[in-house]
Amino acid sequence: MNRRQFVGLLTAGLISIFSVSGQAAPYAFEEGIHYKKLPDNARALVAKGTVQEFFFYGCSHCHDMEKPLKEWLANKPKHIHFEAIPAVFQSPAWATLARIHFALKASDQLSLRAKVFELFLQDKARPKNQEEVADLLMAKDKTFNKAAFLKAYNSDANTAELTRAAKLSGQYQLEAVPTFVINGQYVTDLPMAGTHAKLFALIEELSQK
Repeated sequence: MNRRQFVGLLTAGLISIFSVSGQAAPYAFEEGIHYKKLPDNARALVAKGTVQEFFFYGCSHCHDMEKPLKEWLANKPKHIHFEAIPAVFQSPAWATLARIHFALKASDQLSLRAKVFELFLQDKARPKNQEEVADLLMAKDKTFNKAAFLKAYNSDANTAELTRAAKLSGQYQLEAVPTFVINGQYVTDLPMAGTHAKLFALIEELSQK
């Protein structure tokens, strides 16, 4: 057996071992480059495997994330619990769009997320109140339950969700959207990860920590 044959067999053997064990890592991620670890006072106590996406319905980058995110969610590891949370900063617009999200969530209508992005990004809609928001959504989808949405919009539960979203947005020291927070302590986004494939591979890796 010459050196070339030995190296070839060794390589094939290693590939076989890694394929069976599932331990091969296609990417090498570094803290401070591909993700950051929050200081102790900025972390949240959540279950291991928790992945939180912070987004804004008026953000084109968040809209662009929707398709690859949906594809990943369809095949994500079973241990991962995903939660989409609208980021809430000081501008009233962030709180308003967050209320829309939580009203849709409470009325079991989050399937209309794409319509909300369309409403604010493509249509450039500037509704003055929740009634106008509801009318605009009704025009886009006749299955929209306006009554359930309006009931949830100013509910105590919606306010509690909004308060939590604002608290986490500040606690996690968010600087941009979309941003992903894993296990309440690791923060990453697409620019840090580099590609969508790397982003979701990184999220899966961090979810195990």
